[in-house]
Amino acid sequence: MEEFRPGCGDQISQLRRRFEDKTVLVSGASSGIGAYAAKKLAAEGAKVGLMARNFKALHAVAHEIKRAGGRAVPVAADLCSSDQINSGVDELVERFGPVQHLIHCAADATNQVFMVDQLEENWCHTIDVNLNGAFRLCHSVVGGMVDRKEGTIVLVSSVAGLRGIASNTSYCAAKHGLIGLGRSLAMELGAFGIRVNSICPGIVDAPGTNDMTRYGEAFMNSLRKHHGPANLTWDRYLHRAINSTAMRRLISIKEVVNLSLFLLSHESEGITGQAISVDGGM
Repeated sequence: MEEFRPGCGDQISQLRRRFEDKTVLVSGASSGIGAYAAKKLAAEGAKVGLMARNFKALHAVAHEIKRAGGRAVPVAADLCSSDQINSGVDELVERFGPVQHLIHCAADATNQVFMVDQLEENWCHTIDVNLNGAFRLCHSVVGGMVDRKEGTIVLVSSVAGLRGIASNTSYCAAKHGLIGLGRSLAMELGAFGIRVNSICPGIVDAPGTNDMTRYGEAFMNSLRKHHGPANLTWDRYLHRAINSTAMRRLISIKEVVNLSLFLLSHESEGITGQAISVDGGM
């Protein structure tokens, strides 16, 4: 996975600071796309709120940002709890001021199996984290954005929000719903000067891709049982998926974050209600 180095070969950081003194909330900021986005936002002058469940990991990201001269505050919250989210947002506002930008990166792709193998409790958990969690998070910040008549929101969905994927019914349903949420919010909030967009990463070079245990053995067992072949391995499955793309490679976290920050920034002033893919041509 690509390491973030503030100011080292990063032309955006060197040439302009698009988020100078802006308060930005990043969910899923303890690792992967969210952590990289938080670091890059801080390098561009933002005051960053880091939200995730893992407070220890959030502290590590915040420490790295502060060591590089940036500003960050970690706020632990479970996306399944409105109370925790609202408390975290209140803490961020108290420290850094009203939330002007939101980038929602948190996701959970565990317990994905064929529908015939799916437990209702696992289905409901996937929807609750990936879709209801986004509702709770947006609900916590849009009121203030409407009052101030400014703000941008980026929801990190997935190519699973644009197409069906075997053994991913609940995740696909949640990510499709996330795009619908973004498009509807864009229509509601546009008159208040607020833009909302979704991005749809493909196969990203991140821990969840490189470590099969992050996705779970149940996923592979369900694929072998219903889709085959019986000896299918994670490496073979991943290799086949990568080679089905036009560019025949993984997407980097940096590529996902670059698009996310473009959509958050003033450089995309005329873009709202869109779901934009960064997938290498799937």
